[in-house]
Amino acid sequence: MARIISQTLVVLCSCLLVAGAAASKSFGGGGYGGEEGVQQQVEAAAANAGEQLTSAAAEATLTPETSSVEASSTSPATEQQAGYGGSAEASSEPLNGLNEKAVNDIINEHNVFRAKEHVPPIKWNTTLAKFSQDYAETLKRDKDCQMIHSDSPYGENLMMGSGALSWKTTVDDWTAEKKSYHYGDNSCDPGQMCGHYTAVIWKDTTSVGCGRVLCANKDTMIVCSYWPPGNYIGKKPY
Repeated sequence: MARIISQTLVVLCSCLLVAGAAASKSFGGGGYGGEEGVQQQVEAAAANAGEQLTSAAAEATLTPETSSVEASSTSPATEQQAGYGGSAEASSEPLNGLNEKAVNDIINEHNVFRAKEHVPPIKWNTTLAKFSQDYAETLKRDKDCQMIHSDSPYGENLMMGSGALSWKTTVDDWTAEKKSYHYGDNSCDPGQMCGHYTAVIWKDTTSVGCGRVLCANKDTMIVCSYWPPGNYIGKKPY
């Protein structure tokens, strides 16, 4: 059986809503809550991050060839399942970090769902991937794989699952939140979560980078970072 724990961070009110293995970061208005002084700091950090994403893409740990990966027109083939997440060995993916297949799966899965909403495809970003992997390793080392959001200027989705968690399962789980989202009034059903779905299909987001670690209890933690970030409170995703 899968063990699923979800939580979402709403920065506007600085509250953490715990519902049960996923977490999405939201942004209030024009920054973190739009509070005076904080908004300017976040905008400056975001501008600096944008410059770093442009200048450092070729210098990050993944090979430069993976930094411009775009989606194919179809979803990757369904992977063999083992418990909740599927078998990383069967899909030839490492339990810690990523390989080329994992990168392709991440981009393809994101862009399959983005195409359904008629928003542009996203590309792989090696700077975001390095940040995500480093942050996942930090959570494993210092926080026993607790799902705690970073204070980065990036958009962010987290996932925790038992066993080897596949990327197809991860992105499918995030986007399954669409059933609780109402585009007309930009709302989510009471008690439900929609922020992972909107982060995946946010129109203005152009790139993604992810990381993965195997925790001490053999669960898998996944971190995906997005640029530019989405989930601005009060703004529709597309």
